[in-house]
Amino acid sequence: MIETRSALRNSLKVDFSLLTPVAGAITALPLVAVFVLGLAFGTTRNAIAMAIGANLIAIISLVGAPRLSIRLAIADAMTMGLSVFVGTVTGPYPWLHTAVLVPWCFAAGMLVVFGQTQAVVGSQAIIAYVVLGRFSGSPLRAFHLSLFVVVGALVEVLALVILRLPPSLRYQRNRMANAFEAVGELAQSDPHRSAIEVIATLDEAERALSAPSLFGRTDVQDLRAILDQARRILLELTTMAGLRVRLAAGDPSRDYSGIATCLDAVAGDLNEIAVALRRSPQSSSWHLATARFQEALTPLQDAFRLGETDTDMIARQCVTHLAAIGGQLRSAGNLVESTRHTNGQHVWRPSVPVPQGPDYPPLLIDLSIVRGSLQLRSPAFRHAIRLAVAVPVSAVVGSLLSLPRGYWLPFAVAVILKPDYSTLVKRGLGRVVGTALGATVAAILVSELHPNLWLTAVLVALTAWVAYTSWTASFSVAIAFVTAMVLILLNTSLSDTVGTAFDRLIDISLGGAIAVVTYLIWPTSPRAGVSEAQSALFTALRRYLEAAIDVVEARPVRPALVTERSRAARVAWAKAEAAVGRSVEEPAATRIDPSEGRGLLATTLRILRAIHALRIDAERGATIAGSAEFEALSAGCLDALERLGDWFASQPHGAVVELRPLFESAERSLVRVGAPESIALHLDELINAINTASHLSGLLAAAGDGP
Repeated sequence: MIETRSALRNSLKVDFSLLTPVAGAITALPLVAVFVLGLAFGTTRNAIAMAIGANLIAIISLVGAPRLSIRLAIADAMTMGLSVFVGTVTGPYPWLHTAVLVPWCFAAGMLVVFGQTQAVVGSQAIIAYVVLGRFSGSPLRAFHLSLFVVVGALVEVLALVILRLPPSLRYQRNRMANAFEAVGELAQSDPHRSAIEVIATLDEAERALSAPSLFGRTDVQDLRAILDQARRILLELTTMAGLRVRLAAGDPSRDYSGIATCLDAVAGDLNEIAVALRRSPQSSSWHLATARFQEALTPLQDAFRLGETDTDMIARQCVTHLAAIGGQLRSAGNLVESTRHTNGQHVWRPSVPVPQGPDYPPLLIDLSIVRGSLQLRSPAFRHAIRLAVAVPVSAVVGSLLSLPRGYWLPFAVAVILKPDYSTLVKRGLGRVVGTALGATVAAILVSELHPNLWLTAVLVALTAWVAYTSWTASFSVAIAFVTAMVLILLNTSLSDTVGTAFDRLIDISLGGAIAVVTYLIWPTSPRAGVSEAQSALFTALRRYLEAAIDVVEARPVRPALVTERSRAARVAWAKAEAAVGRSVEEPAATRIDPSEGRGLLATTLRILRAIHALRIDAERGATIAGSAEFEALSAGCLDALERLGDWFASQPHGAVVELRPLFESAERSLVRVGAPESIALHLDELINAINTASHLSGLLAAAGDGP
């Protein structure tokens, strides 16, 4: 009940800073155009079909914003057309119509393995089948109806490709500013805080810079270079966080407050750079902020130079990272300054690519992903089974209850039922609240204005614009105006709009209840999702450590490979954190022990930070020649991470070897050869973290036992 009340409160919130009126207008324009043209040159039914097709593409473009694959959008349009055709052809035979709906829903549900946007494609295929394909008709009639849906969808796709060529980079610069502010907030945060939210903000900025409409713009390259500096600063701060945790546990008599002062200055400088990005370099005082940072850093560079304790060595490492951050801040500021002299004139139209044949390797990979998910413990497989049962059953229930518009019942189940309980509750409540608001708005507008066809077009334009404008600001508000828009569209062919609005509210509420009950009867196994994510995390950490060891030993290794594995490890950690978070929000009967999952997350974060520290120092010259002792320790660490990954994947595994004796031997060899002191320091933390992970997993105490 607590989670439900929280979801209800959140459904009523609107983040006004996320309103996008320009993008909303661009997205709504083609929908209004096809509706008006349909009214002018066709029938009301055809106009509605084209408008609904355009609306569904508009929604998927908002879900996949700011970068929606054109191929995926076209595939969505064709899938909707096929769904309408099959639904209409099988309509005269109710038993066949329901029977075909079962595999249709199963295939749609399996699309969740490819991501949220692809899952929406599956939901829209079901919507097209049960809502637009409900009319019984001949194959010719079915073809005509599906053609109008596809035309409306393709017009929306074409319009989004043409109209979203930005005259400026204001949207992209705002996303960049958000990223710098997020990194600045992290600099002042508790070192135990996860950086995953910040990484998500950086990824959002990167997606904004990767929109297809920006292809060929040289000014975008400048912004990408600035974003690279933000990522480097984040990496330094993430590494420092691990060092600061160890510093806090060290000698309490030493004063390390100067490090916190420097981090405050870093945050101030990052915020000033954000101001320069959002407004203009002239309105920012980033130069002064950089000078204040340097003033705070200078005394620290001598403060711990002669100390021999472990905490002094850790403090020296922190100062080294701060000095690197200073260089990155200056570089980012100078790059922002250089953008003052660039504008959108550096735009050229890319040539049309030459059509090629089908690309089979990615298709084979996709098929292998689907095959790997065809097992009972897979969340995607369970979701597909639930959809394949709940949607047809709800269609039958709607028919048995003689609901006036029973097709909205399976529609509600299809859009509310989700692979995890948390999303189901949050989105389900948001949709019910939004439907209630939208039905009320539509009923008031229609009953008070009694609109003719052209006033209806104006109301459709306004409600579509508000819906698409508020999509990221409030899901409930967006659904409210989508609901209002659809009801106003239907008003052109229905006489009782108020009754229709009330019927829709009843169907959505009943469909939401069916979706929740279906999930609770056969919930997704949270242990399976968490175990798979944790297995992938340990595998990614092993690959990253392997590359970092090559850098420490000064072996030839591509920098791009190290960066790629670092990013893969961060993404794997984020996925593991999300899996644990989802599991904790599952019903009490199925959730995992929260302390167990979060404890392992904290330990793997220590491992990740220790690898970061080893790699960064090695890239700055803290390298060694390989030795037998160091090789033995490296092999032991890699083997431990591999065994941990196998344990969580329920694969054969053995005991994790105690790493402390290997570390002590390697430490003595490092002292003999005069290796940089930071190497042993970071290895010590790495060994502690790996041993802790092995202990939490039970591999040290009970070798060979499965999970």
